[in-house]
Amino acid sequence: MFCGNCGAQVPDGSTVCPNCGAAMAPKAQAPNMNQGAQYQSPQFQNPQGGFPNQGVPAGNAPKKGNGKLIGIIAACVVVVALIIFCVVKFAGGSGPKGTYTNGIITIKFEGGRMSLIEEESEISFKYKMKKKNIIVDIESTTVSDNFWEYIADEYGVDEDDLEDMLEDDADYDDLSEALYKAYKDDDGEALGEYLVKETPFDDKLEYNQKKNYIEMDSGTILYYAENYKKGPSGKYTNKEDDDKTLSFKNGKATYDDDGDDEEFTYYCYVDKKDNVFVVFYGEDFYDSDFYKDHYTREFEYNTKKDKFEIGDAEYKK
Repeated sequence: MFCGNCGAQVPDGSTVCPNCGAAMAPKAQAPNMNQGAQYQSPQFQNPQGGFPNQGVPAGNAPKKGNGKLIGIIAACVVVVALIIFCVVKFAGGSGPKGTYTNGIITIKFEGGRMSLIEEESEISFKYKMKKKNIIVDIESTTVSDNFWEYIADEYGVDEDDLEDMLEDDADYDDLSEALYKAYKDDDGEALGEYLVKETPFDDKLEYNQKKNYIEMDSGTILYYAENYKKGPSGKYTNKEDDDKTLSFKNGKATYDDDGDDEEFTYYCYVDKKDNVFVVFYGEDFYDSDFYKDHYTREFEYNTKKDKFEIGDAEYKK
C-alpha cells in the first residue's frame, strides 16, 4: 500500500509511514484523493502549454463509497508527480541512465523512456532532453500489463469486475473518469493528461553527474541502483536453518528453501555514508514464499563481515 501523505510505499499493516511518519489509515479507509496532493505554487512548465492548476478542492466528499480506490490511486499520483510534472531539471551532461532509488521511490531511465516502478507495476513516459531539462511526452503514457491487476488486487475485487467498478465511479471526479477511459480504451494518455493538468507539484530533480545520483529540492536522494559489485555476491545461508539459502548475481536473487527455488530481481545502491542496501522488487518477488516468510523488501548489507539480516533472519557465507 501507499502513504496518502507522501506517496511512499508502506508495508501492509503499518500504522505509520516509514518515510514521512504520517499515520496510516486502515486499508478499507484510504484517504481522500486530495489529502496527498495539497501542494501549492507549481513552478513547472506544462509541455503542452501553461501551468498545472491547483487541483480539485480538498473538501469534496467521496460518493458511492469509492474513497478506497481514490486513496490508492491518489497515493500513486503523488509519487508519479515526482517524475512527470512537467519539467524535470537536471544539471549538466546527458542526464541519468539506468535506475535510481532510495528504497521507496524508484525511477528508471532507459531507451528514451522514464519509468516509475511501484511494487509490481510501472508507469512509463517518453521524454527528451532540452538543454538541462527533461520534457515528458504525455501522449506516450503507458502502464505495465499487470497495472490493472495490481489496482484490482488493492481494491479487493476480481480484475473481471474492475471495469464495471470504474464505470460506476467514473462520474465521481476527473481522476475516476480518467481511470475508466484508460482502462476501457487500453490507453494511458487519459490518465497522463489528468496527472499533468490537475496535480501541482513544485519539487525539482537535479542530477549530480559526478556522483551519479538524483537529488530533490526536499533533500531526498535517489542513488544509482545497479551498483551490484558493491553488494552481496554468491550464496548466503540462513544461520538458524541451513536448508535456506539466498544467492545473488548481477541483479538476480535465488532463494532456495530445502530444494524449492525461487528467483526474483533486486537493486543495489550505496548511500552518501557508503552504506550498502539491497532492494527486491517485481511481481515474482511479491508472489514469492520468501516475501511471505520475511515480509521485507530491503536490507542493509554488512560489507566488512559479508553478511546481512532480513527481518529476524541472519544470512552469512
